[in-house]
Amino acid sequence: MKKITALLLGSLIASSAAFAQTNAVLSRNAVGYIKIPLESNKLYLVSNPFVNLSAGPQLVSNVFASVPGGTTISVWNEANQTYDNYLRNSRGVWSGAATTAQLSRADGIFIRMPATNAPVDLFFMGEVPDRFTAPSNLLQRVPGIAMVGYPYPVTMRLTNTVMAQSLPNGSTVSIWVPGANTYTNYLKNLRGAWVGDALTADLTPGQGLVIRATNAANSWFETKPYTWP
Repeated sequence: MKKITALLLGSLIASSAAFAQTNAVLSRNAVGYIKIPLESNKLYLVSNPFVNLSAGPQLVSNVFASVPGGTTISVWNEANQTYDNYLRNSRGVWSGAATTAQLSRADGIFIRMPATNAPVDLFFMGEVPDRFTAPSNLLQRVPGIAMVGYPYPVTMRLTNTVMAQSLPNGSTVSIWVPGANTYTNYLKNLRGAWVGDALTADLTPGQGLVIRATNAANSWFETKPYTWP
């Protein structure tokens, strides 16, 4: 899978790797972006960790304003356990529902460009979460399937997340691999231990996750993992 890059602009310019190593940023109100290279006719599972720069809700048509015509955005509807699909048609116009459909920060979202399109870069942009805008972020799941992302623009070890501690025993976290067209699955066994490759798995900025668990619904707060501000 191609590298996903996260940058913070203004007073801070750093790669996601450097940001994760220092765990610190230098001033308030930084604007950041994540660049995700997309290839035609491949499925990507993405997530936007940034705070909306403008007042009002995040809309599908705004967050994905730069994708080419023929692109499909699929948002998981937990209540119905099915996808809500939104199409940007060949003329570059979003379907009516996409202009009002709202996204939450750290939603997991599938995106597929049309088969004939040249590679493009998808950009997520917004305010970097800080202790004023998002000192913590509520994530939750229902019995069955949930789709989320890590809600801060840093690389984080899966087992260091509150999610890893909070998910019920027997849960599986799955990361989609576009090049292989399949999932990499990480298991929390029935004794409550993450096993195998889960122990070294990292969650990268802009990456979406699929959570599978049949137990009762639960929720948890991920807290801001860096000191700024």
